Amino acid sequence: MRNLNERLTLAKTVLHELNKQPLCRTELEKRTVRKFGTHATFEGIFHFLAKNGYVEKSEQKHRAAYVITEKGLKLLEGLK
Repeated sequence: MRNLNERLTLAKTVLHELNKQPLCRTELEKRTVRKFGTHATFEGIFHFLAKNGYVEKSEQKHRAAYVITEKGLKLLEGLK
């Protein structure tokens, strides 16, 4: 199990990438795992962020890009 600091760093990385531009889940995972983490840790953090309203799909299409929400921006600001 990863420690809290590593989870926060991964969440910060995901939110930071989405703050730069909307990304599809696959591209977001590639960018995140390249910088920090593994597929499994990405899945856990991404599920947490999406479930709790920090990130959301920009539209209802199957491969729509994800964007950071206002709630996600506040979390990102708090993590810096």
